[in-house]
Amino acid sequence: MPTLRTSSVDTPPPDDPRLRPRSDAMVREVELAPGRFTLDEGPFRYWDRTIATRADGGTEETIRYRSAAPHWGWLVDLATRRPVRRGLADGSSPVWCPTDRLTPRDAQVLGLCATLSVVAGFLGGLITQTMTRIADDFGESLCDQTGSLAIIRIGAVVTLVAAAAADRIGRRGMLLGSLVGSAIASTLTAIAPSFAAVTVLQLVSRGLTAAAAVLISIVVVEEIPAHSRAYAIGLMILPGGLGVGMVLWVLPLADMAPWAWRIIFGLSALAGLAAWASARRLPESERFEHDEHVPHERERQHIDLRRFALLGLILFLLNLFTAPVQQLQNDYLNQVRGFSATKTSVFLLLTNTWGFVGIAVGSQLADRRGRRWAAAIGLLGIAAGNAVMFNTSGWPMWAASVVGSVVGAVLAPALGAMLPELFPTLRRGAANGWLTCVAVVGSATGLLTTGAAAGCSATPSYGSAMNLLALAPVVAVGLAFFLPESAGVELEALNPDDPEPDDRPYTSTT
Repeated sequence: MPTLRTSSVDTPPPDDPRLRPRSDAMVREVELAPGRFTLDEGPFRYWDRTIATRADGGTEETIRYRSAAPHWGWLVDLATRRPVRRGLADGSSPVWCPTDRLTPRDAQVLGLCATLSVVAGFLGGLITQTMTRIADDFGESLCDQTGSLAIIRIGAVVTLVAAAAADRIGRRGMLLGSLVGSAIASTLTAIAPSFAAVTVLQLVSRGLTAAAAVLISIVVVEEIPAHSRAYAIGLMILPGGLGVGMVLWVLPLADMAPWAWRIIFGLSALAGLAAWASARRLPESERFEHDEHVPHERERQHIDLRRFALLGLILFLLNLFTAPVQQLQNDYLNQVRGFSATKTSVFLLLTNTWGFVGIAVGSQLADRRGRRWAAAIGLLGIAAGNAVMFNTSGWPMWAASVVGSVVGAVLAPALGAMLPELFPTLRRGAANGWLTCVAVVGSATGLLTTGAAAGCSATPSYGSAMNLLALAPVVAVGLAFFLPESAGVELEALNPDDPEPDDRPYTSTT
């Protein structure tokens, strides 16, 4: 348990703030006895602060604390040593800190969901990063790759079924089943006898992984206070990126032999065990449990078709461009630029790792300035950076990839929060499942369009195809401003079909 001691040679005056209970954006204390304080509210499972007078007349402040976030508590404890020791100034809310003061339950949910995001990122990143190696092993062309990736998108039907079921049986059970099922399908991919078998197994795996990603966002949005929802979504994106990065860590194994991609898929078994251990500890969403037991509540909640149409069109246009970028980037680097698996890993790690900066900025921008402006900046960054990357070589290609990663990442917290925010509790899973299907149609359209435009030769021409598709996210910028602003607004106020906030015991506190 971290223990921080601060000594002072002088006796503190009676009005010294250290002698009073601390109350800032991170923690609120209550006084147990003169000079002894414990936790009243904050994301800690243990907090004890004492002010003691030494024999020489000086004082010593001792703080013992432990984050309530499972699995990640050691990292949180390490990162917060300075603010724990010094406290935060009145009204101060640093960029690393949520706008609302979190509770131990909030920290528990975020910690467990972060681990599940790592698993989802790993499972979701497998086919993206290995498809070009799989195709080489089975002797398939670029057109075969794009066709397979488009078929895998049919797994959105699996996503829809799982997400809609979560509106009936609960978030936790479906989240557990989705990730474990995805891990099983990916483990079986390691022994797939044909390219067609890989396609079918990954259709199931990616569909379930997408459902898990939807449900993680829903759980976070339903549990975290209103002014910190985009912040929490951003926290989920970072470990998800870590999961994808783990695939890149082991991607050099694919250079060992044409069949070595199978080793990477075999690691999915470990991911399934991690998902099982984490999801079982996750509490069920309080909003779901509340609404599920309100008589006739399910019948009175409906999906707003205007919001659905706007979000669906934005997702279609976004994925029309980003799916080819994500799925065919490795092939572009391999076939056009001659990168090996190791050099591809280095490129992706060095250019995409900086996306955390965009996520951090986007989280705060979306919570403090609004979702729509954050979304607009991110959409433009995605379009410009990635279009240039596919039309250049050398250092401009590396720099453009960094721009697309960093500026484009500003979009993720804003859009990730809006998708669950704009629908009522007992229709939230189904609405997001249908939106995933729309996004998949955009992905499949983009992949097939790129395959046809780039050609199926040994060295396809990507530049003109990417320039054309980059117009899609630019058009989506205008559509974002027709959506209602949801930053800092309670879910029940955004969705009139939901019970009034006064009926709930868990509205936001700052």
